[in-house]
Formats: sequence, structure tokens, C-alpha cells
Amino acid sequence: MKRFDAYDLGLLADLASISAGYPFRGKIDALPKGDVAVIQMRNADPETGIDWEGLARIELPRESAKAFLRPGDIILSTRGGRNFPYCIEERDEQVVCSPHFFVIRVRTDAILPQFLAWQMMQKPAQDYFAAGATGSYILNLKREVVENLPIAIPPLPQQQHIADLDLAVRGERAILTQLIDNRAAEMTAIAQQLLAPAFQRPEQRAS
Repeated sequence: MKRFDAYDLGLLADLASISAGYPFRGKIDALPKGDVAVIQMRNADPETGIDWEGLARIELPRESAKAFLRPGDIILSTRGGRNFPYCIEERDEQVVCSPHFFVIRVRTDAILPQFLAWQMMQKPAQDYFAAGATGSYILNLKREVVENLPIAIPPLPQQQHIADLDLAVRGERAILTQLIDNRAAEMTAIAQQLLAPAFQRPEQRAS
């Protein structure tokens, strides 16, 4: 295994294994109900993360322990120009992802998965993915492009500090989004109460 010094640079393939998600054939939603959660493209959003409650729970056609995601795994969306990373948290259920994701599993203690996911979300990495994506109709990110992503490797305390800041920012964003949604719902209720009588038919108003 390659060794890394402070402030070293490397390629993603030097730091992690990269594999495709579970090789489903056909529609996932058509599979029998089960206890394995499946992350699909529709369940992942760069602002809010993974919608865990919205995941389909199915019975895998061919169960394989290697397919299950582990805490610290990073899944990277590969299609449609939405090449966003998501770091998997501890779950009390078995989880797989669709083949429209790469599964990136760190195999060195030189870099934290949370920091790696943060770095892959930043503009230099996103510009790199956009430049390397291919396809005339639906853009697709090939594995060799992901493997050659340049990665900065600062000291672990700095990585942890950045990961903690990122977690705080996402938490603050979620709170602000909820406040905005609550205010919008309040304004909608006010509008309904105030303006609805004006849009009633004359006979309804007369009654």
C-alpha cells in the first residue's frame, strides 16, 4: 500500500477501491418487498443528502455480502452530469446502491472518508468530472476518469476540522431550509384565508 506524507497529492485509485453498485437487471421497484434498502438516483440530493425514509426495501435477486455498503463508503453518482458524492453513515439495515453509482471504499488511513467526500464535492473535482464525462444524450462518468481524480492529502487533524465544518454547514442549511419552508407554508395559509372569499362565485358569497 502506498504511503503518503503530509500535504501529499495522490490519485483516487491510490487511496480507495472503486466498484459499480449492485448489478440490478430490470426495474428495482418491481422486485419483491424485503429488508434490503436500495439507494437510487432519485433518493440522493446534493443539498439534503440521502432520503433514507424514501428508499425502496426489496429482496435482492442474488444476495452478496460484498454488495452491502459499509459506514464510510462513498457512493458517487455517474449519470446525467450529477456527479455528487455521498458518504454512507451507520445504519441498522443492509443497504446497496444501484449501478448508477460507483462505490468508493477508502483503503488507507491517510485520508478520512468524510473529508474525501467533501473534496469530491468541491468545484475543482466537479469541473474535472464534467470535463471527463462522455455521452451525446445522457452524460456518463467512466471508472478510469474517477480513478485518476487528483486528491489532496493534508494532515489528519486538518481533514477532521474540514469534515466537522462541512457537517456544521449542512446542519445549518437544513435548519434554514426548514425555517423557509415553514414560513412559506404560513404565507400560503394566510393567502388562502384572506383571498379565497374573493374567488368564490357570487351566489356562494351571497349565501
